[in-house]
Amino acid sequence: MRVVRGGLRAVACASALLLAGCGSSTQGSPVTGESPAMVTTTAASEPGEPFDPCTIPKDAVTASGLDVSTERADFAGITTYPGWKGCTWDASGANAWYYLSVLSSINSIDEYLRSPQNQRQVPVKVGSRDAVQYNADYQGDPPTGCDIVLDASGNLIILVVDTIGSEDTLGDPCLEVRKHATDLVGYLPSE
Repeated sequence: MRVVRGGLRAVACASALLLAGCGSSTQGSPVTGESPAMVTTTAASEPGEPFDPCTIPKDAVTASGLDVSTERADFAGITTYPGWKGCTWDASGANAWYYLSVLSSINSIDEYLRSPQNQRQVPVKVGSRDAVQYNADYQGDPPTGCDIVLDASGNLIILVVDTIGSEDTLGDPCLEVRKHATDLVGYLPSE
């Protein structure tokens, strides 16, 4: 089992989520442990509920170069924050050095991007959709990871690539996150 920079990542995630999530209320039931491995198609979210990234089809995840056997639905305790869902997979292959997290929230993209933790923001396109690529402050300089955020029907989707545990950064995290975002954008909620 690989060890992910859990403490550092969890603190950074928690801080970012608190900044982005405190201004909004949520409706619906709290998220509980589910068996996302059994889901094979992308499901629409209930009104007031974020999209569940673990509903991205397993064949699409595999085709993007991720290992579906490493799927984690609650990486860094994201579902403890009302209005958030997430799913994480490690890259596949013998030299896998990173993981991809897809996070979803009912919060606004504008509110999220105002956080001072989201640095070096650059507009990018993911397919035909406008998005913003950035580095979170915990990713260091040079960054060990790279994130993309895009609007999804007034909510936000964040794709995060970062190194697994103490693995070295063996490539460009921003190239990796853009590749996965392009591969998976068709399975995300529309603009």
